[in-house]
Amino acid sequence: MKQYLIKIVILATTISACDEKKFSSGDLPGVWQLSETLMDPGDGSGTFQPIDSDYKIKFFSDGNLWVDGGTFCTATLILYDKFNGEYDTTKNVLTPYDCKFNGKQIEYSYELNEKNELIVYLPCIEPCANKFVKISSEE
Repeated sequence: MKQYLIKIVILATTISACDEKKFSSGDLPGVWQLSETLMDPGDGSGTFQPIDSDYKIKFFSDGNLWVDGGTFCTATLILYDKFNGEYDTTKNVLTPYDCKFNGKQIEYSYELNEKNELIVYLPCIEPCANKFVKISSEE
């Protein structure tokens, strides 16, 4: 009986190891370009739609970032075309500088999915997000 239990534990560990993410926050540094956007009409039917954009985020290995052609600060109604910020891989958040709402610094959560796509979640009433693909590993 003990042998079967050991085999089950080993099998379960092996299977769970196969399901782990292949990409980590260490894959973030480099240049990412907006490829798709998600805007839900309010009924949960929204899906990512391809978009042609020059919007890029450049992540530096020191935790800083630079955005060109995007508007993260939409909650403030101030539309910055280019700005700097930082990111925190322990909390999976992006923090654009000078982007505050009601006196609080705005943070945007993000994730790297199994296809190595960067998804940045925006502060919308209905689900909305931007999907980026990595176009360069250079900082």
